[in-house]
Amino acid sequence: MYFDQNNNYFDDYYHIDNINDYSINIDNINFNRGNELYNVEDGFNKGNMFEKLYSKYKNHVYKLKTYNQKDESLYKLQMYTFALKDLGLYLDTHPSDQSILVEYQRIKKLLDTEKTKYEKKYGVLYASDVVNDDKWTWINNPWPWDKGGK
Repeated sequence: MYFDQNNNYFDDYYHIDNINDYSINIDNINFNRGNELYNVEDGFNKGNMFEKLYSKYKNHVYKLKTYNQKDESLYKLQMYTFALKDLGLYLDTHPSDQSILVEYQRIKKLLDTEKTKYEKKYGVLYASDVVNDDKWTWINNPWPWDKGGK
């Protein structure tokens, strides 16, 4: 077993001195991610919505903690946004996959609902969403990522 200077692992059949002499046959790489998805929370915590592409790292348990309703709402917004990004990347190369497209649209509705709920209770999330014409209110504290707040 070998490791390079960046601590990347190589099987025994590679010799570290001539590692650059090996070519990769792209035909042998499995690009079939399938369309079996994790639920939104698991996909977010694992950094991958597709079950076949996930590889566990050293028995690490992925779960962010929230301490109040505001944090929980921000957590949901991050989960939904991540899921849409990951599914969107898949749809870029598989635009006719109806099951993923339906899931994308379902999560988009959840994101829109959660964003509306958050902004009603805590204020806008993005400077581009400020609607006050009399005064620039984006600078008013607390910002969405600040602890405490309302």
